[in-house]
Amino acid sequence: MLPSPRPDWALFLDIDGTLIEHADHPEGVTIPKDLPDRLIAAQTALDGAVALVSGRTIDWMDRKFAPARLAASGQHGAEVRLAPDAPAVPIPMPKWRAPLEAALKRELDSWPGVFIEHKPLSLAVHFRAVPEFGDAVMERVMALGRGLDDRVQFLHGLYVIEVREAGHHKGTAVATLMKSASFAGRTPIFLGDDVTDEDGFMAVRDMGGIAIAVGPRATGHADFHMSGPTRVRAWLAALPAQLEKVAS
Repeated sequence: MLPSPRPDWALFLDIDGTLIEHADHPEGVTIPKDLPDRLIAAQTALDGAVALVSGRTIDWMDRKFAPARLAASGQHGAEVRLAPDAPAVPIPMPKWRAPLEAALKRELDSWPGVFIEHKPLSLAVHFRAVPEFGDAVMERVMALGRGLDDRVQFLHGLYVIEVREAGHHKGTAVATLMKSASFAGRTPIFLGDDVTDEDGFMAVRDMGGIAIAVGPRATGHADFHMSGPTRVRAWLAALPAQLEKVAS
């Protein structure tokens, strides 16, 4: 049984595997036509306290979810936008970023079914189409990254390994957003499906909030569970009416 929504919630939403279904290629995902309107309705019902927290870039979120525009964190905490009308603030470009991109392109571009996603501040190597290569891919990525800079961090997700600057993650993004005007003083609720969301789960629980795991992956850091993105979208659609009942 999920908790009853409250008007003082601050809602943090992962995207892939939570709001939308995964795809073999990062650009192969499908955005349901009614999802932007559902996000806008939830944003209105919670007085703006809804944020997207993802490994995707904020620019990608704005393009794919238009006309919805929300507070957001992209690239696993490497960029944050505190409000829909505020600028996105990225961390400085890591020194290892360009040489690692060149090394990964040289060594992995020819691997069948392996896709390198080039983000502004991080790099993600996807192998969902060829999971049998997963261990070999991850070992090679880590060897290349460590050879360039011992401060890089490797994030193991579902059929993906991402290389990012240490010290930034979804938990730090939630903490930053919770200090902003729209979120401060509210109870944080985080929905996510992957190991990359565990930092978000722990952050909201440390603040007295609620972590909701999505999908079949086991986790010891969530308070509740939803079966998948279809269930999340239905829950999100019902949220404004449920909050209106509470208010009345």
